[in-house]
Formats: sequence, C-alpha cells, structure tokens
Amino acid sequence: MSTVPIKVIFGTSNKAKLVQMRFVIAHFALPVEIVSAKELLGERAVYEEIGTTVEEVVLNGAAALAAMLGAPVITEDTDFRVEALGDAPGIRSGEFLKNFGRGEILKKMEGVTDRRAVINSAVGYAAPGGAGNKVFVNRVHGTIALAEKFGAGFPDWIAPSAEAPFGGGYNAIFIPDGHDGKTLAEIDPEEAIPWSYRERNFIDALNYILGLGQRSS
Repeated sequence: MSTVPIKVIFGTSNKAKLVQMRFVIAHFALPVEIVSAKELLGERAVYEEIGTTVEEVVLNGAAALAAMLGAPVITEDTDFRVEALGDAPGIRSGEFLKNFGRGEILKKMEGVTDRRAVINSAVGYAAPGGAGNKVFVNRVHGTIALAEKFGAGFPDWIAPSAEAPFGGGYNAIFIPDGHDGKTLAEIDPEEAIPWSYRERNFIDALNYILGLGQRSS
C-alpha cells in the first residue's frame, strides 16, 4: 500500500538548505514532499527576523509566513557562538559570515587557548491560528580549528567550494566534540548525521508534522 506524501512548506530562500532537507527526507524515506515558500509566494516569501534568539526568530518567521499562506510552515535558523569572543557572532552569524568570512574568526582566535564553540539550530513550525506551534532546538558543541579544513566535492550545505565560498557556514572551522579532530566540513553527508545540527532538527520537525497528520486523519 503506497503512502501519499504530506506536503510541507519550507520558508527559506537558501537553495542549499532546501537540498539538505530533501537529502534528509530521502535518506530516512520519510513520506514528505517539501515545497519552497518562494515557489508559492515569490519574492514575498521573506520574513523579518524578529527576536533575540534563533528560537524566537524561527517561530515568528514561521507564524508570519503561515498567516500569508493560510497553511502550516517550517523555518530554520542557525547561530554560531564562540566562548572566547563573548558568544559572538551569535544571532548575526549569517551576516558576519557574508561580511567578514570564516577567516575573521580564525584571526580573532589567534593565540587563544580556550577554543570552545557551539552551533545552535532552531526549526520553527507554525500553523494559521497557532495550533500546534512548536520550536525544535539542537546544539552541537565543539572547538574552533586552527585553520580551515574541508573536503572536496561535498554538497554546499557541508563545505565551501569555488562556486559557493560560504558553503557549510562555519563548518570548515568547527570540530564537533568526539569526532577525531575532523571539522564538520570534512565529514560526508551520511556520516555527518549523528554530529549534525540542522539534519537532526529536520528529522524531529518532520516526524512531528507526520504525527500531526496521522492524528488528524
């Protein structure tokens, strides 16, 4: 007996993030079809980043898009916090990366022995009217590498490349705890799932949505 996939609207304009979500769905054979909010709303498929934490930003963003579309929406945001830098760049991690690059973090960390850092991913789910709204948070602790390290030929959501210099975000300078000195940008997609920040959050959010669908059917 075949299962009809549940359509899930993803509020992002990040193509790499969409591909990453579809990788997770295919890897775990989840009965879900992802639809980009941009496909439905065009350039209006943006939301103001309101909040002082990634949890607040994604829930407010998902609620805004859900109200526009009249349908449930999920959103995702990630921040990167370095202990020795007073938890900077924090909630403005994406803006910092585009303006200064990963190299600026390495420069600021020259000679610093406390290299602890954490990546926080938040996925927000919101429906029109707010029924079942929920935020999923996953934190990965690790340390800042002494230099950029990344593998060749990896997807944009894992590692940078000539075509996507910001690929993988801060992965190329972040070594997750317990993973033999490799940065997240040196770990292939399947192996990276247990160490990931975003993938595990996607799994939890999608399973939650599937559960909502089963309860309403």
